[in-house]
Amino acid sequence: MTQKTKTVKHHPLVVVTTGGSGGHIFPAQAVADALLKKGYRVVFVTDKRGQAFPGLDSVKTYRLMADKVMGRSFFHKMAAAFKLYCGAVQALFLLKRLKPMLVVGVGGYASLPTVLAAQLWRIPVVLHEQNAVLGRANRVLAPHAKVIATSFDPTMRIPAGVPAVWVGMPVRPMVLAHQKTPYVPAKDVFHLLIFGGSQGARFFSVELPKAFLLLPEEIKKRLKVTQQVRPENLKEAQQFYQTAGIGSYTLDSFFTDMPALMASAHLVIGRGGASTLSELMVIGRPGIIVPLPTSADNHQTENARRFCDAGAGWLVAESSFEPESFARRLAALMSDNELLMQAAVHAADLAKPAAAAHMADLCQDIIKE
Repeated sequence: MTQKTKTVKHHPLVVVTTGGSGGHIFPAQAVADALLKKGYRVVFVTDKRGQAFPGLDSVKTYRLMADKVMGRSFFHKMAAAFKLYCGAVQALFLLKRLKPMLVVGVGGYASLPTVLAAQLWRIPVVLHEQNAVLGRANRVLAPHAKVIATSFDPTMRIPAGVPAVWVGMPVRPMVLAHQKTPYVPAKDVFHLLIFGGSQGARFFSVELPKAFLLLPEEIKKRLKVTQQVRPENLKEAQQFYQTAGIGSYTLDSFFTDMPALMASAHLVIGRGGASTLSELMVIGRPGIIVPLPTSADNHQTENARRFCDAGAGWLVAESSFEPESFARRLAALMSDNELLMQAAVHAADLAKPAAAAHMADLCQDIIKE
């Protein structure tokens, strides 16, 4: 009598790949989570900076060689190119072993080796672009992608003939938890939240506060400032606020509850990064956006334009910042609850809170082709 062996049917495998910065990791994790909920197996491939997805224990992480090529010396570029080549070879062997049905690239140079390997193996590729200008890595990979999912509409520099779908920017669950927090107009106290990201943040710590000194005394007394300050600027910022006459202030180099702070703010001042703007949209808060002037392809300015042109905020170029005019603008906004409420509504209208689910649907459609 022969015994029948039971065949085990494995769920299809999807590889998600990106670099180690939070702007790439957070949306990659959100997409991975949405794919897991659809029953897919997920593997994460990153560079040495990339962290495993917290809370997604079933997602195994592989690290390959990769490095940034642009904006460096000739010798650094040559070394980085060699690392990318080695990473692509590693990815070729990894994908041959894993045999994924699809590879999802979420931007950044660290996605290059895996997506290039997928294209060589003729594995379908979906790219996600966080910014309103297609990033350099995605521009290299775009011609052979099945589709590019975008965070902003329109997104510039997408090659002709490559399909693009506006899905939005996948955000963290802790941001989605504040999606329905209503905007409550300021009465006596006006909560101003300021954070400037990891680059060029001295502007927010040293230059921007100069405008606060020029505010009328009654306006300054209403202000409750919460500001994220880089450690090297923290002492200088504290000395300023101690003598500035601001009603109250909280300064720290890191806040664990940033989405909650955003939800409690009447106005946010920040950079034009895709994550920042997407979180403002989902939570529905107005912003004064000061794009990082050195961002690649000036993408932060383009991001900010999509946000501000929709009536959700006000764009201020760092190069043209003047304390006097900024103080007048801030005082006017603090005195106009109706305008701020309208901007909050416009921000919320831009939101795509189901971006991760839409990405997962897109992936599933391609897998089933």
